[in-house]
Parts: sequence; C-alpha cells; structure tokens
Amino acid sequence: MSRAARLFDLMQTLRRHRCVVSGRVLAQELGISLRTLYRDIEALRAVGAEIDGEPGLGYVLKPGFMLPPLMFSEEEIEALSLGLKWVEQRADDGLGTAASEALAKVAAVLPRELRHRLEDSTLLIGPGWDKPQQVDLAVLRQAIRGQNKLVISYCDLKSRRSSRLIWPFAIGFFETTRILVAWCELRQGFRHFRADRIETARVREERYSRRRHELLKMWRATLLPQSDSSGGYATSTPTDARRITMEQDIVFYTNPMSRGGIVHWMLEEIGVPYRKEVLAYGAEMKSPDYLAINPMGKVPAIQHGSVVVTEAAAICAYLADAFPEAGLAPPSGERGAYYRWLFFAAGPLETAIALKECGVQPGPEQQMQLGCGAYESVVDVLAAAVKERPYLAGEHFSSADIYVGSHIGWGMQFGTLPKRPEFVRYWQNLEARPAYQRVAEGVQQAMAEQSI
Repeated sequence: MSRAARLFDLMQTLRRHRCVVSGRVLAQELGISLRTLYRDIEALRAVGAEIDGEPGLGYVLKPGFMLPPLMFSEEEIEALSLGLKWVEQRADDGLGTAASEALAKVAAVLPRELRHRLEDSTLLIGPGWDKPQQVDLAVLRQAIRGQNKLVISYCDLKSRRSSRLIWPFAIGFFETTRILVAWCELRQGFRHFRADRIETARVREERYSRRRHELLKMWRATLLPQSDSSGGYATSTPTDARRITMEQDIVFYTNPMSRGGIVHWMLEEIGVPYRKEVLAYGAEMKSPDYLAINPMGKVPAIQHGSVVVTEAAAICAYLADAFPEAGLAPPSGERGAYYRWLFFAAGPLETAIALKECGVQPGPEQQMQLGCGAYESVVDVLAAAVKERPYLAGEHFSSADIYVGSHIGWGMQFGTLPKRPEFVRYWQNLEARPAYQRVAEGVQQAMAEQSI
C-alpha cells in the first residue's frame, strides 16, 4: 500500500471513531506499527488535519477537515451497488428514482477499471415487497422531514378503523412490510403503524413540539433497555424522564395530610410535569365535580389525559407502567415479588392496621374469614420481606418500595407499626431519596401553614 493510500485510510479510521481512540487500536486496524502510525499522524497534522492527542493518551479527529478518500474499494463499490439497487426496487417511487440517479452519479466518477464492478455486480436483489400500501410513502417521508403532524385513517388487524393524530419520525423497511413509527396523541405513547393499513394520510401544517431525533432517541430507549448509573430498572435517568413532556398533563388530587403523600412521592420519582389540586376534607372532597373523578370522595386520585385512576397502590402501578423511562417497575417477566408486596400492603397490611386501630381483635375463627389474618402475623411477614434485601422487588428500587415503604415509615412514626430493626433499616434507606425529601419538606410546610 502506498503512503498516500495509508494516510487516507488513517483519516477514514479516525472519522469512524468519534471519541478518543488509542494509537495501539489505530495501528492494529490499519495493520501498521505504532512508529509508522505516529509518523503518519504528524504528516496529516502538517497538511492541516486537526488531530488532538499524543502517544499514550490516544487521538481524536476534530470535525471540519474534509479530505476525500482516493477511491472506493471493490467491497465499498459492491456495498453501494447493493444498497442503492435495494432502495430502487423496495422503496417508494421517489426514493427509487433518487437511488437510480445516485447510482448513475457514482458510476460517472469511477475510473473505467472499477466501473464494471458497479455495473456488473453479482449481488442481486430478490423478489419481495410489492408496494401494497394505499398511501404513498413519500407523503409519510414528507411529514417526517418537515416534523409535521399527520392525520391518518388506520385499520388494524381486527379490521377496526380509527382516526389518529400522530407525530411521525421514522419508517422501518422490512422485507414484507413497512412500519411508520410515531407518537400517537390518541394513545399518548409510541405506536407502530403498518403502511399497508394506513388508508388515508393528510399532512398538517402544524409542526410537533419535539425534534424528530429526540423522539427517535426516546423510542429507541423503550426498545433497548439499558441500566443507568443508579442501577435501577430505568432505560434512562430521571433527568431524561423530566424531558418527556409529550404526555398530557397529570392532575393530582390530594391533601398533604393523606395517603396522597404516597402518590406525591411517586410523581416526584418519575419526574414528569403534574398539576396539584389540594382538596380540603369535607365539602371539597364531596363536591359534584370531584365525585365525578372519585365517587368515594377521597384522595388521592390522578387524571392523566382521559384516564382517571384512584387508590394509591393502583396509581403507583399505573404511573410505573405509563412512564417506563423512570424505571420504577421490573421487566414484565420479573414482577412476581413486585406485585406481591405492592398488593400485600394494599390488602392485608392496611386491613390489619385499621382493625387494630379500631380496637378490633379478631378471634381465630374471624381471622380465617379475614384476608389479613392476625396483625402479628402480618407484621412478621412484612419484617421478613425487608430483612434480607435492600428493596422489595430485588436489587432495584421500584414503586412497590414507595407504597410499602410509606406505610412502614408512617406506621413507625404514628405507632401503628413497631420500630423493629428490619423496618428501621429499610426505611432509612428509602427516606434518604431526594424525591422523598422534597415531598417531606412540602408536608412540613403545609403543616406549618395550618398551625398559623
């Protein structure tokens, strides 16, 4: 290989590495010695390439230095030919024409001895998709490029038709179908629409509020779970979750001196915007407007778009599923302990505590009839659950810890649960969380205002 070709290869290799890469790795990729690599880097610097770094630390190429490669390799030519011919045959008419024109332009700049590689490629495109959709993909691509909202009429696999207002941001080209990826305002979530089942599509002038690369990043995060540095279930950090403003506003009905504190903590953990409606006990909670939200006339409750959820345990479970980015629920196949303890606290624990506080001491026969059994047994079972593990659902904090932990913390504070060492250790781990501290400060402030 000539020195000029080697220098171009080095530039291409540096372009591929967007972060600092060691000299040893570069030398191995290029099949040269470290000494030769150092000389070549100095040669490129001499002609204006901005390469930061030094031996022992690694190198990175700053953007802006444009030095085109000498020529395509034979494999690069075959890759271009295969890819462009695939687009020509499998995409919509607009992309197909563009691929054909691009192929002609590539052929025009190739030297004669390499042009035949492009024209006589032995890599062929087999039969496949035959463009069955009613709406031209060009319309969908237009909406994506302009970041415009799209109104579609869609027929699902069960022949149910619906009208959707969506934010399209990607198209997946599969062998037998094409999938439009979008944020759906009706479902308030990411949805996949088969192009052949989109019956009509109209591009609106209104642009959606998020940039399409942000939507793409967030959608990918829902498909490729990765643990964050906190070691939770999250596919992104709480900071990432706060950026998710596409959801309709959450209205949170509460009173600072109620179980609403559980939901308040949950909302602070997921980190999405919400509006708090504080209701006073008595007339406000029994008003017709609020009874339409919760016929029981109790708090907490939330309204998320058109969805209303009451009961603290149900709200915690709902929010964990509605905002998976916050990582407050285990993967769907690992939720045994998560559901067990979430509803243990909502059922046996609350019932046993309520009976004890009301002075009811059920006898053996009554304990068999009650779902909670004896208070002492409930306490023993709960203590055993938190004794050997940091969190109830395993190694990671979840909404089950918010719900159960709140009962343990308040129970020890108000004397409805004993201050057993297991409970103290478990609660100390939870109450240190910043989201809980914010809620606790709000409760203290509310109590101070009521005492004035």
